[in-house]
Amino acid sequence: MNGKRIALAAVAIAVVAVMVLAGGRLLRGHPGRIVAEAVAPIASISKAGVEAKDKVRRAFRRDDDPSLPVPKPLDDSRVVDAMAPLAKLSCHRDDPPDDRTSGANVDDDPLAAPLASWPADREGGDPLLAAALAPLTPLPASQSERLAEAKPEQPTDCPELLRHDFNRLQTGEPQSLCQFRGKVLLVVNTASYCGYTNQYEGLEALYRRYKGRGFAVVGFPSNDFGGQEPGTNHEIAEFCRLTYGVQFPMFEKSSVTGVASNPLFTALSASTGVKPKWNFYKYVVDRRGHAVAAFPSETKPNDAKLVHLVERLLAERAPEG
Repeated sequence: MNGKRIALAAVAIAVVAVMVLAGGRLLRGHPGRIVAEAVAPIASISKAGVEAKDKVRRAFRRDDDPSLPVPKPLDDSRVVDAMAPLAKLSCHRDDPPDDRTSGANVDDDPLAAPLASWPADREGGDPLLAAALAPLTPLPASQSERLAEAKPEQPTDCPELLRHDFNRLQTGEPQSLCQFRGKVLLVVNTASYCGYTNQYEGLEALYRRYKGRGFAVVGFPSNDFGGQEPGTNHEIAEFCRLTYGVQFPMFEKSSVTGVASNPLFTALSASTGVKPKWNFYKYVVDRRGHAVAAFPSETKPNDAKLVHLVERLLAERAPEG
């Protein structure tokens, strides 16, 4: 048994030796070629780089012509035509006129001639200066009038706090808060899905009770707290009307806190030192347009302290307009 194993090992060694000898014969005289083929791509890259550099040198080589020739890639009529306006804009006023455009109609294309050919006393002046100042040109009378109509001037007797325009919730029509000048106001940020939403009923009752004496509740729906006012303006208006019969003035949904706060709540927060911390914060504004008090969410519209303050402010004489 051991003899068979020795015989098989000897045969295997012999086969390996034959294969090594055969491979050596095949590779004899060829290592140089194999190496050359391996480095051929590197050599071709180097050669291509040298040829590219030579082309660039030939393209920009000075001969008798004092000006540099246009490189081949740019020596194309389409490229020249496309870059012509930029070339004209780069001219200086002391450049000589371009003979090729002497017959061009400057009125049709100001860029068809160098800037030196544009008369200094021509109506409109420098075309580039005119183009630069175009955004500053006053609007035509019709446009100015339309803008003025879209945002009417605020009455001179309107307090600073009320000099803001907002869109009505029910109609989307822009209205100025100056319509409330001389009145006592209760400004509230509202929400439809809040634990305090049922205060709509008390706010409406307070409004109806004192509106004949110069009092108004002004509501501003907001989704700032807990995402509790997710609906559209139309959905909010329908909810308030159908659920609580709200008739007091309400304006479109807006932010009442932070950087995006609407300007009225920004002013109210600054005047009272109290920012809304949740839905149904309440700010009381006197007849002169001054924010005099702020009440938190849990203060109900029929709270004795709130009602007493409203009655006291209503008893004050309204400022003369």
